[in-house]
Amino acid sequence: MRRTLLPATIVTLFVVAIQLDILSSLRFAGTVIMLVWLWPVAMGLAGFTNLALYVALLGGVLIDTHATTPFGLTAVVGLVLAYSASLLGREGVGDLDSAAYWVTPVLAGVAGFVAPLLYTLGGVFAFNFELWRGSLAAMMVVNAVAFVVLARIVTRAARAVASPGERVRR
Repeated sequence: MRRTLLPATIVTLFVVAIQLDILSSLRFAGTVIMLVWLWPVAMGLAGFTNLALYVALLGGVLIDTHATTPFGLTAVVGLVLAYSASLLGREGVGDLDSAAYWVTPVLAGVAGFVAPLLYTLGGVFAFNFELWRGSLAAMMVVNAVAFVVLARIVTRAARAVASPGERVRR
């Protein structure tokens, strides 16, 4: 894992930069697509549990330094998603080569659907009720659709980053 920390850190910084500079200003149905949550989900589905948790924590903390929401909330949601995805990834459920073509996008879509709900409920638990001002249903649907569309691409990138010595099988 040690030799993959540097590439995973660099890609996570790149994902955070895309999230803050591009995706935060683009709004679909009034919501922001959270690529910073898809990245650890993809890493977990690829079967890299430790890296998934690491990139979830790093990306979440970096996003939380720029957000007005409770510090650590994005990181906690990312950690829950990464751990859940890694449980499936270790069993080979989200494997891009051996599973059906639709499995990885559907699992990522479920993560994208659940993530805003976890985020909002976490905000309520932290007594931050301003997270309810937007449409929770729109956030759930937009992130689910975006995660379905981007899942295979991001998961292939996660495999390439986490196992640089392996050849990508097609």
